[in-house]
Amino acid sequence: MTSGDDTATGGARPDFAERSRRTQQHVLDAAVEVLIEHGYAGASTLRIQERAGVSRGRLLHQYPQRDTLLVAAVQHLVQARLAAQRERTDWPTDAGARIDEAVGEMWRTYQQGFFWAATELWLASRHHRALADALRPLEHALGQDIRRSTDAMFGPALCAHPRYPAVRELVTTSMRGVALTYSFAPRDPATDPQLAAWRQLARRELLG
Repeated sequence: MTSGDDTATGGARPDFAERSRRTQQHVLDAAVEVLIEHGYAGASTLRIQERAGVSRGRLLHQYPQRDTLLVAAVQHLVQARLAAQRERTDWPTDAGARIDEAVGEMWRTYQQGFFWAATELWLASRHHRALADALRPLEHALGQDIRRSTDAMFGPALCAHPRYPAVRELVTTSMRGVALTYSFAPRDPATDPQLAAWRQLARRELLG
């Protein structure tokens, strides 16, 4: 056998699938960072390539179109965030305390990078038909995932309340609107007066 025989030398063949997966992860992470820092217009494939530290050929092999890459990057980040939320098990047993913590966790979601990355794509899609078409199915799927994640925060007992779906949607849409104001008026989200209002609303509707 030749010295290149991995079995004979005891070496292991490179795991090309794993290396490709890691490269893809670096590219997606870099795309989100560039999108947040430079906006949709400035999120060029060259900037993403440099941030990821990969060759142009490798980047274009995996993502030949910029919009496809940007949409996949946001999806990647949202799914990672939702997976981390689903793994949490230390929720309060008291119903009121759980509502407070669940609402707080929902609000923290809107301070994450993926929210701002997604916002960049939403705004750009107003005048970009191809991007809007690429975003539409993703937004539908992620919307369902986000609702399931929110349900897990509140728990089965509170989710069973007949007014829970309306509370969930009202708080979600309100948080999204308030979060957008942080783009031009940054402040401490933990002290936002709306946080207490959302908790009071949820307590009144689900416990009252």
